[in-house]
Amino acid sequence: MHKTPKRIYEELNRERPFCERKEIFKDHECIGRSTMEHTWIHGGRQINEKWAIIRLCEWAHSVGKCQSGGGLNKEINEFISINHATDDDFKKYPNKNWQQIKSYLNKKYDKT
Repeated sequence: MHKTPKRIYEELNRERPFCERKEIFKDHECIGRSTMEHTWIHGGRQINEKWAIIRLCEWAHSVGKCQSGGGLNKEINEFISINHATDDDFKKYPNKNWQQIKSYLNKKYDKT
């Protein structure tokens, strides 16, 4: 696990809600402190960019006091983060078919 760079951490604190999953899905009451999840791995390392990091409460991230009973759903977290990305972001990580992944996740989870 890598610590979120200070610049990205500060930007996320300003721009995004406490728990992005709660904002989109309204499927739980937030429990615990605010955390940040790196949702994607590339080359065996976490992608440490703003689009690939989302804010979650401890329950939605299954960490801290909710580690053994939280509601982590990695695919939902990937759905949230992939919709923060641009085509230029995807070009930096060419080993995945990002458009196909995004299309699949949007069809499965998009609430609009």
